Amino acid sequence: RGIPQLARRSASGYGQESPKHGAQDASMVLHRQSLPTTRVPLLFALSMARPAVRRQRLVSAAMAAPAREGYASPFLSGKGNDDFVVRNDRNDVRVLQCPTPPVLRQGIAETAGLPHICVAGESNAGKSSLINHLLKKKLAKASSVAGKTRSVDLMLVNERLVLADLPGLPSRDHQVERLWRSTWEPLVASYVRECEPLRAMLYAHDIRWKVTPLVRSFLQDVQASGLPVVLVLTKDDRIADEADDRPSEARRRLKLTQAVRRSLDFRGLHFHYSTESSLPSSRRGRRQLLSLIEDLIGEPGGREECRRLLEARAAKKQGRAEQD
Repeated sequence: RGIPQLARRSASGYGQESPKHGAQDASMVLHRQSLPTTRVPLLFALSMARPAVRRQRLVSAAMAAPAREGYASPFLSGKGNDDFVVRNDRNDVRVLQCPTPPVLRQGIAETAGLPHICVAGESNAGKSSLINHLLKKKLAKASSVAGKTRSVDLMLVNERLVLADLPGLPSRDHQVERLWRSTWEPLVASYVRECEPLRAMLYAHDIRWKVTPLVRSFLQDVQASGLPVVLVLTKDDRIADEADDRPSEARRRLKLTQAVRRSLDFRGLHFHYSTESSLPSSRRGRRQLLSLIEDLIGEPGGREECRRLLEARAAKKQGRAEQD
């Protein structure tokens, strides 16, 4: 049931495969938002009849080619609505699911000419909701059930940016911990290590949660690899729900923020974030985070320059906080 419809979609150019490719290519299913965003499991994809055509690349050969020296990306010059990397609406997003290292390497190769930003976080910390809110699309699987994201999902945004949704770390109830240790953690480590155009990681952490040893160790390893981290404190609107008035809300927010930063020994840049779009603070947080992403992918030198940029922003923010 459903196989004829999926076969027609493949014939129209989405998720096409080549008989020359191995079975791993069958797990790479491309989605356009104009179509239903049903993700085809690997085993089900393997059972589908293959069309006798080549699989459509995630990006064109010209976009996949490494950037030439002195090349200025055309989408960084203007600031009209269509010139922003991520727009307020009508974002064109295609998703390449990479559940295994060979498929991941192919995905990295196909997007080598585009900057990458990855998003990580514990299960149920709001990682998927953050991605959906940034892109104004329901692409990442937001659920109260742990382990919905089971692959490195490379999201090609407007053919200008790759936003990578990483599998969630096990939450404090230890769900999917075995899967994380055996499969997902090595896959994430491979992506961080092998993806040269990866500029930074957005790490989503529920501001109300204590930091677990696993999270602390994971972020230490990521930063030791040379990848800069931006801490995104999610579900910030829940603080207001638990506070009696604005002064107590501000005090609780400051207390929780300091506790997370101290537990992580984190000295970098952090943002407070809410996906409740009706709140002015939510819209402001989205603008600030997208502006930072624009600046990060505009840095020509890669991770080291991004790290310096974030350190300067963090020092400036800390200076303002001390003055206040």
